[in-house]
Amino acid sequence: MTRGKRTGAGRHRSVRTVAGAAAALATLGATAVGTAAPASASPISSCTATKGAVVAVDFGHWGGPVVRGCDASPTTGYNLLHNGGFTTTGTQHDGPGFICRIGNSAFSGGTQYPTPAQDACVNTPPASAYWSYWIAPKGQTTWTYSPLGAMSDVPKAGEVEAWTFGSTDINGTTGQPDFTPASVRAS
Repeated sequence: MTRGKRTGAGRHRSVRTVAGAAAALATLGATAVGTAAPASASPISSCTATKGAVVAVDFGHWGGPVVRGCDASPTTGYNLLHNGGFTTTGTQHDGPGFICRIGNSAFSGGTQYPTPAQDACVNTPPASAYWSYWIAPKGQTTWTYSPLGAMSDVPKAGEVEAWTFGSTDINGTTGQPDFTPASVRAS
């Protein structure tokens, strides 16, 4: 999910332009639209309080755990997610940059959620059922709803980022992760 803040009439700012999404469709082909596999995941021990960034994905909506990943040299929040061992699928409308599904081999054999039966990932999901993106820079003890999409965010050393599924309002005042940054941060 690289959902930006909601703007009037329930629309979202997208980090990818329509032209960019069209280019992605042409490049990827219709069968692979928006799907990204994880890179070779960095072991969680590669991240410390002063090196790398940690990403935590809460699969609790489906009865799963919070799964953590690490990227010792993150370039974007999107790459942090993939280098942390997660797979994603974007929407057909917005491309891979608008994350609709997330999966990890540590939960349910890597199944991406929501499943295709739960969301076809054709259009932007509603604010009541999407992956929201949260950040906590080094030393911050609370979550902040990301003002940028994951493709635009540049994680800093010691930062932790979180993805949680469900309902989040347009200002990020509801829907925060149920866990604290400290509980998933590298030590």
